[in-house]
Amino acid sequence: MRRFFNFKHKPSLLDCPTETDLKRWATSHWIEYQAWLFHHSFLTLHDWQQLRQTVLAWPSPPRFSIVTPVFNTPPAYLRECIYSVQTQAYPYWEQCLVDDGSTRPDTLACLQELTQQDPRLRLLHLPHNQGICEATNQAIQLASGDYVAFLDHDDRLATDALFHVAHTLLQHPETDIVYTDRDMLSPEGYRYMHLFKPDWSPETLLSGNYLFHLLVYRRTLLQQVGGIRPGLEGSQDYDLILRATDTPQIVRHLPKMLYHWRQHPHSVSLQHNVKEYAYQAGLQALQDTLQRRTLRGTVTENTLLWRGHYRVQLQPALADSYRIVTLTSLENYALQVNQFFQSDTHCDSLILLGPSVQPLDHDTLAELIAWLQIPQVGLVTGKILDSHHHLLHAGLIQRPNGQPLSVYAGHPETTPGYMAVTAITRNVSTPHPACCAIKRTLWETLQGLQIDYTSPYSLFDFALRALVLGYRTVYTPFARFLASDLPSFETWSTTDRQHFTDHWGTWLNQGDPYYNPHLTLELNDMGIDNYWPLEEPKYPEEKLP
Repeated sequence: MRRFFNFKHKPSLLDCPTETDLKRWATSHWIEYQAWLFHHSFLTLHDWQQLRQTVLAWPSPPRFSIVTPVFNTPPAYLRECIYSVQTQAYPYWEQCLVDDGSTRPDTLACLQELTQQDPRLRLLHLPHNQGICEATNQAIQLASGDYVAFLDHDDRLATDALFHVAHTLLQHPETDIVYTDRDMLSPEGYRYMHLFKPDWSPETLLSGNYLFHLLVYRRTLLQQVGGIRPGLEGSQDYDLILRATDTPQIVRHLPKMLYHWRQHPHSVSLQHNVKEYAYQAGLQALQDTLQRRTLRGTVTENTLLWRGHYRVQLQPALADSYRIVTLTSLENYALQVNQFFQSDTHCDSLILLGPSVQPLDHDTLAELIAWLQIPQVGLVTGKILDSHHHLLHAGLIQRPNGQPLSVYAGHPETTPGYMAVTAITRNVSTPHPACCAIKRTLWETLQGLQIDYTSPYSLFDFALRALVLGYRTVYTPFARFLASDLPSFETWSTTDRQHFTDHWGTWLNQGDPYYNPHLTLELNDMGIDNYWPLEEPKYPEEKLP
């Protein structure tokens, strides 16, 4: 039988938080966000108790080890961090605390007091400070759970965090990694700066660590990759997820706000230059990733954005390996594309440009085609601007009605947007038909575009069929195009749109995987969607497979 030292604690309703804490922990000074919190992130004591009762009926609940390195943490922050674990509605956890040679007597006293009171808290003191990487690895070695969750010593978990992660793992036991949405805690303890993330996006990850927290790994996967890599302090978690996904893993996004990242004067979240070494470590993590994956290219900081964003510039393919085609129109789209591939059997890929679309510089086409060297990338699309350098296209979101949303269309090119979506290389579900590179092997695998579409909906259908097979589409803002005339989606065939929504209705209604369901589909500014049904369930049904 496996030994779970801290899992022998008998679950009790006495572990519950107070009503006062639950209310205080769901407070924001952002009015729009406060409204969202009230409807989507506020847990009453009754809700908490119902979740606990639900868990106690599960036959084989997964067990979590929460890893928390500690160094000179202010006791108030440390107490709240540990309290947020102790008051989890989900009871099957242990917290592995490793003190990395703290010198503050009040920190040491706080650790001693709390761990003596609760057997679920496992504490290891290191004789001297060894750094975040070594302390984290020591905490991982303490772990005995099925899954390992990472929690910083001054941050906070939502009290239903482990419940929802466990529920996800029971529904999808093949999952190796789970991540959730997160927001920030101001120095005064108010919630703000929400981060509503997309689903698993491997190429987006190459532009920066969009995952952050909460991040949960299968423990055997951590053992397989060797834990944290020393020498990359500040970006050790970024390096870990890059290494863990060098080989295919089942990564699942849980679109719930379950982690709260504290901001204080010495935090990267407050002062972006306070830990310069962290960004240098991020560059190193990416450079090493390219080398491991045998991708030819360079890595630099994306200086147009705030720190922590990077540009991976892959080495372009040879000019004679691709063909550039300027379409005479966007009508009979599938027929045109299929004929071009059939007429030139020597090109490895095809770049399709709309009638008025022109590259802005000589590097644009090379940038577009370079991303196709990643085996699972089948299509690439670029940024399209009008004559005033306002955005016409910086990535499309597929909506249930079949009419795509072009994020930040009409905004100046200098608008980075939410999560810098217009300015980073990232995954999208479909390319723009007037600016698209297609890999020949993918075209052959899918037996071309469906000619029963007469409009560019054939390309959307092609991209979604590719996505189902595991081939991704990339948007790169560094492939910049100018267009004098770009037909609006409203002018496309209504018959094709109906055919597209009929065929892909289930997928479309589930939501574009590269767009968080809590963001608006009505406007293109990626604001919070504060529409909610009258009777929204606050926790999952008890029935599990």
